[in-house]
Amino acid sequence: MSERRADPEIAEMPGPGALPRKSGELVFHHEWERRAFALAIALCEQGHYDWDEFREHLIASIAAAGETPETPNPAAPGYYEHWLRSLERTLAAKGLLPG
Repeated sequence: MSERRADPEIAEMPGPGALPRKSGELVFHHEWERRAFALAIALCEQGHYDWDEFREHLIASIAAAGETPETPNPAAPGYYEHWLRSLERTLAAKGLLPG
C-alpha cells in the first residue's frame, strides 16, 4: 500500500491560515475538527473547488475575528471553527450547499 502524501500547498500553508501544529503534527482537540479538516481536503482533491478559494475564506474569517499571531483573541472562534465556517462559505459560493 502506498503512503498518501499531503499536498504541499495545503500542508505548508503560511501566515494566518497555517495549520495548528505541535512538534510538527497537526493538532485537533475534538473529533469534529478532524472530520471538518478531512472533508475540506477531500472535496478540494475531488475538484469541487480550488484550494486558494478556501484559503481566502479562511484568512478572511480569521482576520474578521481580529486575530493575529501577535495578538490572539481569546473570545474569537477556534481555528477549526474558522475552518468549518470557511468550508461552508466556499461550498455556498460554488452552489454546493442548499440555500
